[in-house]
Amino acid sequence: MEDLASLKLAPMVRLLAIKEKWEKPSPGWFKINTDTGFDRESNSGSAGVVIRNEAGLVAGGSARWIENVSDALTAEALATREGLELAAELGLDWVILEVDCQELSKLLLSQHSTSSCIGGLCFDVIELGKMFSEFCIRWVRRDAKSVANFCASTVSPTDRCHF
Repeated sequence: MEDLASLKLAPMVRLLAIKEKWEKPSPGWFKINTDTGFDRESNSGSAGVVIRNEAGLVAGGSARWIENVSDALTAEALATREGLELAAELGLDWVILEVDCQELSKLLLSQHSTSSCIGGLCFDVIELGKMFSEFCIRWVRRDAKSVANFCASTVSPTDRCHF
Protein backbone atom coordinates (compact mmCIF):
# COMPACT_ATOMS: atom_id res chain seq x y z
CA MET A 1 0.00 0.00 0.00
CA GLU A 2 2.82 2.36 0.86
CA ASP A 3 4.38 1.79 -2.56
CA LEU A 4 1.12 2.66 -4.26
CA ALA A 5 0.61 5.72 -2.10
CA SER A 6 4.11 6.95 -2.86
CA LEU A 7 3.53 6.89 -6.60
CA LYS A 8 3.19 10.38 -7.91
CA LEU A 9 0.58 10.44 -10.58
CA ALA A 10 0.31 13.39 -12.90
CA PRO A 11 -2.77 15.42 -12.10
CA MET A 12 -5.63 14.82 -14.47
CA VAL A 13 -6.24 17.69 -16.78
CA ARG A 14 -9.91 18.61 -16.98
CA LEU A 15 -11.15 20.13 -20.14
CA LEU A 16 -13.62 22.88 -19.49
CA ALA A 17 -16.70 22.69 -21.61
CA ILE A 18 -17.32 26.08 -23.08
CA LYS A 19 -21.01 26.81 -23.05
CA GLU A 20 -22.35 28.42 -26.14
CA LYS A 21 -24.97 31.13 -25.68
CA TRP A 22 -27.80 32.09 -27.97
CA GLU A 23 -26.74 34.99 -30.15
CA LYS A 24 -29.09 37.64 -31.43
CA PRO A 25 -29.64 37.70 -35.19
CA SER A 26 -28.96 40.80 -37.28
CA PRO A 27 -31.72 43.43 -37.42
CA GLY A 28 -34.74 42.26 -39.42
CA TRP A 29 -33.86 38.58 -38.99
CA PHE A 30 -35.59 35.94 -36.84
CA LYS A 31 -34.02 32.81 -35.40
CA ILE A 32 -35.94 29.57 -35.19
CA ASN A 33 -34.58 27.17 -32.59
CA THR A 34 -35.96 23.66 -32.39
CA ASP A 35 -35.28 20.79 -30.05
CA THR A 36 -36.66 17.36 -29.29
CA GLY A 37 -36.73 14.73 -26.64
CA PHE A 38 -37.01 11.17 -27.92
CA ASP A 39 -37.75 7.90 -26.14
CA ARG A 40 -36.52 4.93 -28.17
CA GLU A 41 -38.60 2.42 -26.19
CA SER A 42 -41.95 4.06 -26.89
CA ASN A 43 -41.05 5.69 -30.25
CA SER A 44 -42.40 8.96 -28.92
CA GLY A 45 -41.13 12.23 -27.61
CA SER A 46 -41.52 15.97 -27.63
CA ALA A 47 -40.78 18.82 -30.00
CA GLY A 48 -40.11 22.40 -28.93
CA VAL A 49 -39.91 25.51 -31.11
CA VAL A 50 -39.04 29.07 -30.22
CA ILE A 51 -38.72 32.00 -32.64
CA ARG A 52 -36.98 35.18 -31.51
CA ASN A 53 -36.12 38.52 -33.09
CA GLU A 54 -32.95 40.63 -32.96
CA ALA A 55 -33.88 41.92 -29.50
CA GLY A 56 -34.26 38.37 -28.21
CA LEU A 57 -38.02 38.79 -27.85
CA VAL A 58 -40.14 35.73 -28.54
CA ALA A 59 -42.20 36.08 -31.71
CA GLY A 60 -43.71 32.61 -31.45
CA GLY A 61 -43.26 29.18 -29.96
CA SER A 62 -44.81 25.79 -29.52
CA ALA A 63 -44.38 22.48 -27.79
CA ARG A 64 -45.97 19.26 -28.95
CA TRP A 65 -45.93 15.58 -28.02
CA ILE A 66 -45.07 13.34 -30.97
CA GLU A 67 -45.82 9.63 -31.36
CA ASN A 68 -44.94 6.86 -33.80
CA VAL A 69 -41.52 8.31 -34.58
CA SER A 70 -38.92 5.81 -35.73
CA ASP A 71 -35.79 7.58 -34.43
CA ALA A 72 -34.30 10.76 -32.99
CA LEU A 73 -33.35 12.11 -36.44
CA THR A 74 -36.97 11.90 -37.58
CA ALA A 75 -38.09 13.66 -34.40
CA GLU A 76 -35.57 16.46 -35.03
CA ALA A 77 -36.80 16.84 -38.62
CA LEU A 78 -40.43 16.99 -37.46
CA ALA A 79 -39.60 19.77 -34.99
CA THR A 80 -37.70 21.63 -37.71
CA ARG A 81 -40.64 21.44 -40.09
CA GLU A 82 -42.98 22.63 -37.34
CA GLY A 83 -40.70 25.61 -36.65
CA LEU A 84 -40.69 26.67 -40.29
CA GLU A 85 -44.46 26.25 -40.54
CA LEU A 86 -44.88 28.54 -37.52
CA ALA A 87 -42.50 31.13 -39.03
CA ALA A 88 -44.52 31.08 -42.26
CA GLU A 89 -47.79 31.49 -40.30
CA LEU A 90 -46.27 34.52 -38.56
CA GLY A 91 -45.37 36.03 -41.94
CA LEU A 92 -41.65 36.23 -41.22
CA ASP A 93 -39.34 37.08 -44.09
CA TRP A 94 -35.67 36.64 -43.08
CA VAL A 95 -35.17 33.43 -41.15
CA ILE A 96 -32.26 31.53 -39.63
CA LEU A 97 -32.98 27.93 -38.63
CA GLU A 98 -30.72 26.66 -35.85
CA VAL A 99 -30.61 22.94 -35.08
CA ASP A 100 -28.36 20.98 -32.72
CA CYS A 101 -28.44 17.75 -34.71
CA GLN A 102 -25.36 17.70 -36.94
CA GLU A 103 -26.71 14.85 -39.02
CA LEU A 104 -29.88 16.81 -39.78
CA SER A 105 -28.04 20.04 -40.61
CA LYS A 106 -25.69 18.17 -42.96
CA LEU A 107 -28.63 16.43 -44.62
CA LEU A 108 -30.57 19.66 -45.13
CA LEU A 109 -27.52 21.34 -46.67
CA SER A 110 -26.81 18.34 -48.92
CA GLN A 111 -27.99 17.91 -52.49
CA HIS A 112 -28.95 14.33 -51.63
CA SER A 113 -31.19 15.04 -48.64
CA THR A 114 -34.38 13.86 -50.35
CA SER A 115 -32.89 10.41 -50.97
CA SER A 116 -32.18 9.88 -47.25
CA CYS A 117 -34.31 7.85 -44.84
CA ILE A 118 -36.13 11.10 -43.93
CA GLY A 119 -36.24 12.39 -47.50
CA GLY A 120 -39.87 13.48 -47.36
CA LEU A 121 -39.30 15.58 -44.26
CA CYS A 122 -36.13 17.07 -45.76
CA PHE A 123 -38.11 17.97 -48.88
CA ASP A 124 -40.77 19.67 -46.74
CA VAL A 125 -38.14 21.71 -44.86
CA ILE A 126 -36.36 22.76 -48.05
CA GLU A 127 -39.64 23.76 -49.71
CA LEU A 128 -40.76 25.71 -46.63
CA GLY A 129 -37.41 27.52 -46.67
CA LYS A 130 -38.22 28.80 -50.16
CA MET A 131 -41.19 30.73 -48.74
CA PHE A 132 -38.85 33.23 -47.07
CA SER A 133 -36.95 36.03 -48.81
CA GLU A 134 -33.80 34.92 -46.99
CA PHE A 135 -33.29 31.56 -45.30
CA CYS A 136 -30.28 29.78 -43.86
CA ILE A 137 -29.61 26.71 -41.74
CA ARG A 138 -27.00 26.57 -38.99
CA TRP A 139 -25.81 23.93 -36.60
CA VAL A 140 -25.40 25.10 -33.00
CA ARG A 141 -24.54 23.36 -29.76
CA ARG A 142 -27.47 22.26 -27.65
CA ASP A 143 -26.78 24.79 -24.88
CA ALA A 144 -27.25 27.64 -27.39
CA LYS A 145 -30.94 26.77 -27.64
CA SER A 146 -31.96 26.15 -24.07
CA VAL A 147 -35.34 27.89 -24.54
CA ALA A 148 -36.35 25.41 -27.28
CA ASN A 149 -35.15 22.61 -25.02
CA PHE A 150 -37.34 23.97 -22.22
CA CYS A 151 -40.34 24.14 -24.58
CA ALA A 152 -39.85 20.49 -25.54
CA SER A 153 -39.73 19.52 -21.86
CA THR A 154 -43.14 21.05 -21.09
CA VAL A 155 -45.24 18.43 -22.89
CA SER A 156 -45.98 14.81 -22.12
CA PRO A 157 -48.31 12.03 -23.28
CA THR A 158 -51.02 13.52 -21.05
CA ASP A 159 -50.27 17.22 -21.67
CA ARG A 160 -49.72 17.09 -25.41
CA CYS A 161 -49.52 20.66 -26.71
CA HIS A 162 -48.57 24.26 -25.77
CA PHE A 163 -48.47 27.38 -27.96
